Amino acid sequence: MRLTRAKKIMLAILLPVVILIAVNARWVYYVFHLARHQLAVVAGKKPIAGLLAENAVDAKTREQLLMVEDIRRFTETSYALSRSASYASFYDLGRPVLGYNITVTPEFSLKPVAFSFFPIGSFEYLGFFDRKLAEEWAIDYRRRGNDVHLSEIGGYSTLGWFEDPLYSTQLAWGEYGLARLIGHEIAHERLYFNNDTAFSEALASFIERRLAADYMHAKRRPMPNEAAIALRRRRLNEFSELIDDTKKKLQTLYASTRFNELDISEKRRSKAAIFQGLRESLSEKKTYFADIPAAAELTKSPEINNATMVQFHRYSPVHEAFAGVLKRCAPTGNVYTCWFSELEKLKPCSNEARQRWLKSDGTKMDCR
Repeated sequence: MRLTRAKKIMLAILLPVVILIAVNARWVYYVFHLARHQLAVVAGKKPIAGLLAENAVDAKTREQLLMVEDIRRFTETSYALSRSASYASFYDLGRPVLGYNITVTPEFSLKPVAFSFFPIGSFEYLGFFDRKLAEEWAIDYRRRGNDVHLSEIGGYSTLGWFEDPLYSTQLAWGEYGLARLIGHEIAHERLYFNNDTAFSEALASFIERRLAADYMHAKRRPMPNEAAIALRRRRLNEFSELIDDTKKKLQTLYASTRFNELDISEKRRSKAAIFQGLRESLSEKKTYFADIPAAAELTKSPEINNATMVQFHRYSPVHEAFAGVLKRCAPTGNVYTCWFSELEKLKPCSNEARQRWLKSDGTKMDCR
């Protein structure tokens, strides 16, 4: 059968598309599952103001939604945003967990695999809204010889692409927990470093605690006394140091000439010994770290690997550089406006330069 010129042109267009879909069918379904979730959210979310005006919720939910409205206004004012695109609406998920992340690293490296999504940017994790799908992808990456860490997520930001709602799974977090959530996610909206997941998450994880504490103080809510806060901060610092120390041991091991000369089984034994040391330290300090949720989660984790280290370090709130900038901004009219403005000076820096800056005291805002 002879093909007409029009049919040849159509075939030339369709064939590459069919091949692309066949080769990347897994990714096509992955993006489809994200889009399906987001479309359901966009179609099903309801304005909080409307729910409150119509008395469309029970008394307890009404109290929680009023609290969210109050926290959002406080955060907008603190971050000097005229209006946040987030948390003005509510969406009932109809399930107990919002979603999941998987972090992937090579077997003998702490550099996470980056996943690019044009035009949004690249991320050092993959998000899922289906547990089964997340587990299937995790298994596949493990089969390829990677380390993988799968974790539940309590919240996420679309970085202003959509107006993010409050999810039903977040209602029970309490006033301080919701203040941290909203402070974290709106911080992404206020300042995000494209293609630098690690720095952006570290920034939001740090400032959420300051925002939540300021909110609780402004509302005259009970907070732990100074001695209790200092003790918890010291324990949190020690846990973060334990994670950092383990990362440094692994980095030194992977970079050594001797390690690279070992056979695969010896490499795995050397790596396992470091993680066993971490497990023993966590076991010895189980009671001491009892009020640090991340420590409790890591202690119960069935597997600790490179990807686990990346995940736990990514959300560490302990960074002296951020604290140094905050202290320097304290005398200004709005400490948050000053803090975000100072950090914006790091926009031209490379990811590596920003990580070096994090290890400083935050005095110099440059890329050196």
